[in-house]
Amino acid sequence: MKNIYKLLILTLVASGTMFYSCETIELEKLENPIALTTADPDLVLNRIQIDFRGAMSELNFEGSTTGRLLVMGTRNYFQRYGSGTVSTTWNNFYADMLPDIASIEAANSADNDLSFHLGVAKTMQATIMLNLVDWLGDIVYSEANNPGEFPSPALDDDAQVYADALALLEEAKGYLNGASAGTATDFYYGGDTSKWIKFANTMIMRSNLAQGNYGAVTSATNVISTTADDLQWSHGTQDLSPDTRHPDYVTDYRSDGAGIYQSNWLMNLMAGDYGDFGPAVGIRPEVDPRRRFYFYRQNWRTPGSYALYTDVNGLFGAPGTTYLSNGDGNGETLQCSLQNVPTHLEFTPDEDIWCSVQIGYWGRSHGNDEGTPPDGFTRTATSVYPSGGKFDGREDAFPYVGESIGGTYGQQVGVNEGGGGAGIEPIMLASFVDFYRAEAYLASGNPAMAASAMEDGMRRSIAKVQSFGSLDGSANSATMASAMDAGRIDTFVAQTIAAFNAAPATSALDGFGWPVEKDKMDILGEQMLVAQFGAGNDAFNFVRRTGHPRTLARSLEETPGNFPRSVLYPAGEVSSNPSIDQKTDLATQVFWDSGVTNPAN
Repeated sequence: MKNIYKLLILTLVASGTMFYSCETIELEKLENPIALTTADPDLVLNRIQIDFRGAMSELNFEGSTTGRLLVMGTRNYFQRYGSGTVSTTWNNFYADMLPDIASIEAANSADNDLSFHLGVAKTMQATIMLNLVDWLGDIVYSEANNPGEFPSPALDDDAQVYADALALLEEAKGYLNGASAGTATDFYYGGDTSKWIKFANTMIMRSNLAQGNYGAVTSATNVISTTADDLQWSHGTQDLSPDTRHPDYVTDYRSDGAGIYQSNWLMNLMAGDYGDFGPAVGIRPEVDPRRRFYFYRQNWRTPGSYALYTDVNGLFGAPGTTYLSNGDGNGETLQCSLQNVPTHLEFTPDEDIWCSVQIGYWGRSHGNDEGTPPDGFTRTATSVYPSGGKFDGREDAFPYVGESIGGTYGQQVGVNEGGGGAGIEPIMLASFVDFYRAEAYLASGNPAMAASAMEDGMRRSIAKVQSFGSLDGSANSATMASAMDAGRIDTFVAQTIAAFNAAPATSALDGFGWPVEKDKMDILGEQMLVAQFGAGNDAFNFVRRTGHPRTLARSLEETPGNFPRSVLYPAGEVSSNPSIDQKTDLATQVFWDSGVTNPAN
């Protein structure tokens, strides 16, 4: 009977995380769906882990929109990154995680050793503290969740909260050393305390990078270094009671087609002008082998752009000849395809991709706030990584056999197709750590070691993405093998590293604010962002910290306002707590932010 009770409670907690809200909650709220004084500490730890996942999912999404990994669907930065930006993270932390952690501390004793629970919980607590500072600056901490003494808790200095979080990580490692999970369920590492300690050390490493302590970054040890150490939430394929599938899969693999718009900037960067045909005819270096694992094309040509087709039967010349086919605009499915290029994007690299991207990639660009046309079965959907969708196995040149090609690509999304949504929410991957080192080496004047670390990060990212191909059992195995051919990977990595080594340390901007040529941090930044796909939280920090990559897509709005240095506090907290004054703009810098600007913003 006790086991049945546990299962019911856990199901309710798990299903509750499937619904995200922008509402805020007061810091002094003490009520909790789990009765803290009587709840099983194992179940309380489960709830903390789920709240942590929810918080990191929000930060990943918001970071992806700042770094052009996902589309920012609003023209004005202040409107987009307002008081609801990190409300889920705020609520999960103050209303749920902190009271739950306090309940575990109260239950810990010599007769009831909860060292594992406390070590894991405090590691997650410190991680959210660091991230809330990154996004907000000063936050409530020392007076939080103590309404009797502090009914209106004040903000703490952000640098002090960072220091407190780092001290908490050291405390957490102390609990984890020699601890046993016992009966606790660990959704992330299966009770392996050594991996939690590596994650704690990695967060210390990440905080040193933010603060410019580059030597501590490059010399960091016992951190996440292999994919076996990756901290990630694994999704399932169950679609009801609760729906455990990856949220992007749920949104894209529906009976009415895909619901997400992929980033034109990222698709163009990874696919190149002609996909696999570019390198074959010497037009462009090898394209990114991860693109078919990230993006699932549903059409062969996007309105207003061009596609390739192969004349299979020789109707227009020699059989097998590949031709370029320009597409007309279509105001019903892609309104911007009938519009003129925004004046501020003319004669810039964005001129060609501001509305549509070549060879069938159909997404949107930064700041596109148009409505939703009937394009659910033509826009590009998420693929197998990280959402567990379908692998894009079609050739870059449509095989034309004399019949009308029509508007689709012959591979549309459908319910329960591909990997069924059994993807992941990346939180901290080994490839991210490689890019931390690469940035630190480059910032400290060691480009040779930066190149080595960047290569490690690229190869580790590619290998992880490749492993997701097995999720789609219906995919053409030959096409998948070709996409990740070892020689192709080696060529792509070698060409990217060669470009990095040949690039100047810095380069000037042209009259439109674009780099005359990419410098080393531009190239490193592009690859760091590609590896962040599916995560994205680190994108926000990187862009503010380095001012790179300067090749990011510009907003469709010529004057979108100031790019956020930090975001607004949750509205509900400001209205209920007189100690917190809402910001009037997005210009407030967190303590580690030097204020360097990216011309793309």
